[in-house]
Amino acid sequence: MKRRQNSFQSRKGKQNIFRSVSAGRNNLIAYLLIDFLFFLSHYPSFIAEVFLRKKFGERYFTLMTAIFIFATMITLFIIAGEQGPRFFGYTWPLFAMFFLVVSIKHRLEIIKYGTTYNFDRFSYSDGHILPFWWDYIGKEYYGVTITRYRVHVFLEPAIPVVIGLFLSVIPFTRAIGVLIFTSGIFFGIRNFIKAHIARGHILDIIDEQIAMEAKHDVLVEQKPITETKGISFPIELPKSKALRQQLSDSMDNENPLDIWDNELEFA
Repeated sequence: MKRRQNSFQSRKGKQNIFRSVSAGRNNLIAYLLIDFLFFLSHYPSFIAEVFLRKKFGERYFTLMTAIFIFATMITLFIIAGEQGPRFFGYTWPLFAMFFLVVSIKHRLEIIKYGTTYNFDRFSYSDGHILPFWWDYIGKEYYGVTITRYRVHVFLEPAIPVVIGLFLSVIPFTRAIGVLIFTSGIFFGIRNFIKAHIARGHILDIIDEQIAMEAKHDVLVEQKPITETKGISFPIELPKSKALRQQLSDSMDNENPLDIWDNELEFA
């Protein structure tokens, strides 16, 4: 009888024996910082997302987040008392109401099209970029090609950043300008982290293929690192080629990224 055993992975990302001996360069502090920034950017970036994206996934866009932001803005205005209009301006509650109305509109769209289990929309979709961006993606301006990455990380967040800077110099919209500017900055940070994570997953897939292709050359033929796409062992392997071939054959072919064999045999 066979019983599947889940392999233990001590580092982020998929593992293989080649990565296990070289992944010590992974920076735990960097991982923690990235996770913290991703968590911290959720609420500030939400304000920009509401106005810059559409067709969100059901489980990505939550109305409770919008209500929380709206309630926080109104509470700050009320707590300020008579100084509220001076510090925030009369446009502050108007913007808060406008933000809530747009958020409700997004949620009504999700209720109408996204809750029928018909496989039409990814429930964690972070929304569609505005249609006009597709007129620029793929084109080159002054030697720079507009890519989806540059739109998500730089150009899209630049809209609230520029608008925020403009509004911040007008006395009665200064507070809103600072809010929109901050939201744009965190929106760009959040998009950058998403791109960083996505690239990591793609590299895992590529590394898997490279590791399996180079397995024979590294273990059996003992070719130099210049001929194995950068893969090597920092140890002396058995001198017997037959034994090295046995080691290569024993590596798990079903799930080559796991260090341990995936299946245990029981009588």
